[in-house]
Amino acid sequence: MMAGSKKRQRIPYLDILRILACLLVILIHTPIRQYDTYYNTPSVAGAVYTVLVAVNCNLFFMITGALLLPVTMTGRRFVKRRLRVILPPLLVWTVVYLLEHAFLLHNFTPRLLTSILFHPVEGLLWYVYVLLVIYVTLPLVSRCIDAIGKRGVEVVLVLWVLSSFIPYQHGVFMEASQYSHNMFGAFANYYGYVLLGYYIHRYGLPLFTREHGWKWGLLLAFGIVAMPLFEFLVQGHFGVTWQQHLDTVTNDISVNNIALATLIFALVQRFAPKRYDRQAHPLTATWWPMLSACTFGIYLSQMIVLRQIIWPLTPWLASAPWIVDSLVSAILAFIVCLLLVFLLRLLPIRRYLVGK
Repeated sequence: MMAGSKKRQRIPYLDILRILACLLVILIHTPIRQYDTYYNTPSVAGAVYTVLVAVNCNLFFMITGALLLPVTMTGRRFVKRRLRVILPPLLVWTVVYLLEHAFLLHNFTPRLLTSILFHPVEGLLWYVYVLLVIYVTLPLVSRCIDAIGKRGVEVVLVLWVLSSFIPYQHGVFMEASQYSHNMFGAFANYYGYVLLGYYIHRYGLPLFTREHGWKWGLLLAFGIVAMPLFEFLVQGHFGVTWQQHLDTVTNDISVNNIALATLIFALVQRFAPKRYDRQAHPLTATWWPMLSACTFGIYLSQMIVLRQIIWPLTPWLASAPWIVDSLVSAILAFIVCLLLVFLLRLLPIRRYLVGK
């Protein structure tokens, strides 16, 4: 979502991934109008929808690794520059959502203030909280990557993927409460996506060669198809609820999300143009970077736009099938957020509102 620390030549496939991830984030939130949360969709179609769009922010973490690793400047300068990009908008939108909760939603409580250093006042801001920690520690991680090399990164990624299988054992092999503390717990975090994005960007994946393509196809099919089927069809016989099924499969560090994020990242990298050609494709070279640059502001503003603009102005959608409501609301929200970000970027204080 964020640009690199230096002025760089834009990379088309990363711009496309930002736009796609931003749309997926909105799509995960739009079913909330008809259900308390997006995890409460009771149908098989709802489960499939949730599983497919839950990969959203994981793509953003992969883009961070692709763009910012290895860190080529001093750690102090890197952290200072990165925090100047995301910290002011985070503070501004925290205040905006606090005001919305207090005066429009009427659900303000003192705990919203007392927990603000550790927990966002609005759920979607969690991503920026995690990104702050990643930025502060990325110079150290970069030095570790230099020390262990390509093979060492592969070992860490393998351990990380293995850790993503543990939550699926809560029915057949262990009680649901037992998998939260395990020997691989240290690897089950968002840094795996950062390293994965760095690895694919730098070394690529041999997805489309005759020698290796079928192997990757089997592995990805296992993660994307077989493991969710195992969760829903087998685990249900061991007292696992529908809510627990969806929580497991759509967990950010689930093997399903890792496989889906890998597939999307690799496919977009493979088929996107290598560079922008303003003479041959002027519209693409203009609109993709522009939309990509707006994704941070769209991400920050989406929930207030949905709650205060899209849903109040489209009550007729609430009586439509939830999938129609979700898709149409997402498109409308993206357009309105984009227009809002365009306007905010005209202001001299735009860096404090939507980043760069």
